[in-house]
Amino acid sequence: MPTRRTAVMPTRKKASQEVHFNDDLPTLYVDTVATSRRADGLCYLSFATNTPPTPYGIAEQVRLVIDDESLRIIIDDLCETTNYFPEKPSQKRRGPSK
Repeated sequence: MPTRRTAVMPTRKKASQEVHFNDDLPTLYVDTVATSRRADGLCYLSFATNTPPTPYGIAEQVRLVIDDESLRIIIDDLCETTNYFPEKPSQKRRGPSK
């Protein structure tokens, strides 16, 4: 029987929320992510790993669908964790300005 672990995770919606970990899930290593956004506010994410050329070049590890708000919370957390805060690219003007 798996060991039950819990943690308290902060969220923007509530002060804290208890998380139940499933120790039966494998930990996966991923190199890349493919994304696609749907018109209804859901995002599709596909995580993959680069493998040796034989038999695959890239092996998909997991795919999921997540709503925009939850994805933004995760992105904010990843930015804080890695201390990386990218800036939105500036709009380049083409041709003479009017």
